[in-house]
Amino acid sequence: MADSAEPWRARVMSQKLGLIPAALIAEAVDTLLDLTHAAGAPASGDLDAQVTALAEGDRPRLGAVYDAMRETAVFRRVVTCDALLAAARETLGTDRLHSPFQHCVFRMDLAGEAWRGFGWHQDYAYNLLSDDFVTAWLPLTSTGAANGSIDVAPAASDRIYPVEIRFKRDPEGRPLTTRDAFIPARFHADFERCAIKPELEPGDALVFHNRLVHRSGRNPGPRHRFSIQARFGALLAPETAARGWRNRRADGFEQFKAERPELVELEETA
Repeated sequence: MADSAEPWRARVMSQKLGLIPAALIAEAVDTLLDLTHAAGAPASGDLDAQVTALAEGDRPRLGAVYDAMRETAVFRRVVTCDALLAAARETLGTDRLHSPFQHCVFRMDLAGEAWRGFGWHQDYAYNLLSDDFVTAWLPLTSTGAANGSIDVAPAASDRIYPVEIRFKRDPEGRPLTTRDAFIPARFHADFERCAIKPELEPGDALVFHNRLVHRSGRNPGPRHRFSIQARFGALLAPETAARGWRNRRADGFEQFKAERPELVELEETA
């Protein structure tokens, strides 16, 4: 895709109000409530209270809820609902979508866990579908400045930035086994100057281009933040077909390194 082309600029980010049916969102939240109760949280209280109880009492069980939610029928129905697919097709200008299920993600961003924040990045390095692919960010509960939301920098999203591939860290700063590809710190001041924080309600969708510079805002609380993300590329894009539809199949960046080695400034390997 040519850097000077207009299409991506016109759709670098769009907010689609009420895109996902309310009944589908309600079923997803009810399913999450049922999962937390089955995992040992008290049946009384709202979703926030049940998640807090698990986070404080049995964190591994909360992790099991996280994994199980992504395997539910309602999760699949959200990421394949007709309105969402239509929006993706319209945004990309294609009738055939490429949407590998491993790139559909459920997130729980808990209040007060600063170490859980996800740094400045672009989805291009993470998913590597067609050159012109989009992310749909779908809140299950209200999200905005009060609970972190996400920070986006559309004005700074006119290029693919270099990355530093580093291991994730636990609350004590110890390296974990999986890695991230964040944009180096020297660019962050420019992002901060133009950053905005979208306000979204359950059922809304923030649809954005893979070049959008963004980060998952740290949640100051008091309420947790729950969301689903799905990615869509153009299935028949020439660059995708030429590499046999290879994308980020596992928690690594091999395909990105093969496609854009000049953009990897640093890589932690041990």
